[in-house]
Amino acid sequence: MSLRPYLRRWGLRLRVAESLVWGPWGAAAGLGVGLLLAVAARLWPLVSARLLAGLAGLLALAGVAAGLAVAWLRPRPLHRLARILDRRFDLAERLTTAVEIGSGRLRATPMMAGAQLADTLQAAGRVDAGVMLPVRASRPGLIASGAVAAVVALLLWLPNPQEDVLQQRAAVRAAIEEQVEGLEAMREEVARSEGLSETEREMLLQALEEAIADLGSGQMTPEEAVATLSETEQALAPLQDPGAAGVAAGLERAAGAMADSELTRDIAEALARGDYEEAARALAAYGSIDGEPLTREEELELARQLVEAAGAVAEGDPVLAERLSQAADAIEGGDVAEAREAIRDAAQRMGDAGQVVQRQEAIERTLAQLQEGRERVGKAGGTEPGAGSSSGQGGAADQGGPVAGQQGGEGAGGGQQTRPGHHEDAGTGAPYDEVYVPYRFDEGGAGADVGREDAGQDGAPVGDVPVPVPEGGQAGVPYQEVYADYAAEAGAALEGSAIPLGLKQYVREYFSSLEP
Repeated sequence: MSLRPYLRRWGLRLRVAESLVWGPWGAAAGLGVGLLLAVAARLWPLVSARLLAGLAGLLALAGVAAGLAVAWLRPRPLHRLARILDRRFDLAERLTTAVEIGSGRLRATPMMAGAQLADTLQAAGRVDAGVMLPVRASRPGLIASGAVAAVVALLLWLPNPQEDVLQQRAAVRAAIEEQVEGLEAMREEVARSEGLSETEREMLLQALEEAIADLGSGQMTPEEAVATLSETEQALAPLQDPGAAGVAAGLERAAGAMADSELTRDIAEALARGDYEEAARALAAYGSIDGEPLTREEELELARQLVEAAGAVAEGDPVLAERLSQAADAIEGGDVAEAREAIRDAAQRMGDAGQVVQRQEAIERTLAQLQEGRERVGKAGGTEPGAGSSSGQGGAADQGGPVAGQQGGEGAGGGQQTRPGHHEDAGTGAPYDEVYVPYRFDEGGAGADVGREDAGQDGAPVGDVPVPVPEGGQAGVPYQEVYADYAAEAGAALEGSAIPLGLKQYVREYFSSLEP
């Protein structure tokens, strides 16, 4: 009979027992690495708690796998296995001696070898492997892995200040990626935009491409991204035409003025939808020799519409207004050739004005995209200008002097009389003071006449009469109401085209700094 069946069976049992020892200790080692990462993640913004939890679980599984690999993949020759089992089963080197005799490493006579093998087999038959080689998990390993897992779970459960940093970084990355996509779309729009000169188009495209390349590098901090967008915006700011808003407003008014006539309705509709080229063609059609001639009544109606359009655009584009007036005068004078020439000139000027408006719209859309990107990236990175800061808002109140709306003077008792003003202390939660209002407007908007007995007919004091100290009254409005009204007016103005897009951000920042 051979020892190999015993050795094979006991060797398999040994590996199973070792697996239950090395597996828990491997899990403890993997969780220990996760613990180090959890501690580091509380010192530096490395990974989020959710990702760290998954990473700790993977490290634990990797540790278990490493422990199983040690137990099952470690080579174990037969003589080494015999030596281990001799110690485990207290066989006094019987297995080792039998293996060495069988392999020829130890010389013995056949009688001696047979006697030794018989003794070894007899001893092996008495071995209770279930008692002497138990298959159970290592209690210290389980305790160690459980303790480390508990500490890791506690670190993951406790609030981590680095989470805010990670969330902010993620928000910044998302905002920058969003702005890169927006700038790429704007680049395509600029490439197709009509009305831009080649110099302006190249300047816009170059600025957008540089901004896209810088933002797309993925290595920029929020401050650097905001600075890049600001520099691009400043580089394009000189392209703005302050008079373009007036031209656009005038053409819009002209559309409304000409919309009530069948003769100029097509022109008005084209102007209203911003198709200035079509509007110019529709106007130039009246200067063409083709088509059905107008009756004298229709000519006069056309002249009246041109006069109204001239009045509408006079403020924004005096040249266009003059040419429209010249065309109207020529029509009223009955000079057909001159009228046609004047109409063609007016149409040409209308088309040029439309190109100015379109060019400015393209530039303003580009600046608006840059502004929006700067705001979004700044907000995501916590570097939004004017947010949470009172810089630039200092005044008399900050310097210890009377705040806005205070009235001073010597009272009857010689004391200083003051009125409370708004103290910009939004962080305290204290109620805002009321703004003193020394007078009210009447319902029509005109100032109310507070006459005096010693006043003349024009309301001015007669003689050298001292102005009395204002008496304390109840006239006042809460600061919140004042702010709401002014903010609503500012919001309405921002929606219009009266404020250039390059300046709208300053209005937003100003009212954000005043927000209660």
